[in-house]
Amino acid sequence: MLVFIAKVAFISQKQVTFSYGIQRGELFMQSCIENALLAIEGYKRNSSNKCLEHINFTDEKNRFSCNVNILRFYCYKNANCPCSNKKVIQTPFSNGYVLMKVTVISKKDHIKLSKTTLQRP
Repeated sequence: MLVFIAKVAFISQKQVTFSYGIQRGELFMQSCIENALLAIEGYKRNSSNKCLEHINFTDEKNRFSCNVNILRFYCYKNANCPCSNKKVIQTPFSNGYVLMKVTVISKKDHIKLSKTTLQRP
């Protein structure tokens, strides 16, 4: 009976640790999305500069790494948008939207989270 209780306690502790790692990864992913939007907003685009396509982040303890791939920029037909991965749209309201895929990896905890999101910087 004591072995059974110890085994259940070990499995329960491992599950709590894994759940905590996933929650930390999700919070880090949200921070990556917000930082990527700030980077896109502050990036100067003109005809000689290309647009941002890849952004990488790591947390302060190097536990998580984040890779942001910008899949598409949605630009109004008259907007200055020299991006190679742009999609010209007809509505000025949607000008500036960005479709990105965000992947968070923790090699220590064996966690990989991925999200595709449409954001407006």
